[in-house]
Amino acid sequence: MDDQNIVAWICSTIVFILIIYILIYEMIKRWQVELRLSALDESLLDDDYVLVEEITDAPSGSKIITEVPAYLIVEDES
Repeated sequence: MDDQNIVAWICSTIVFILIIYILIYEMIKRWQVELRLSALDESLLDDDYVLVEEITDAPSGSKIITEVPAYLIVEDES
């Protein structure tokens, strides 16, 4: 019975330490990103753990195209 109890405590301790480590890592990472944002660091665009999303204000169903739009050229009959 004591062996099972010791194994349970060891597993619980390992999981607890892992959760604490992940929380501290995330807090430090977010703090560093905020510092770099306040310093207007452009290298944030190239970092792997930062996601840059392009948000546009357009009607639903709109599509973003990278080509130059074509304009109709109307000749005057003067």
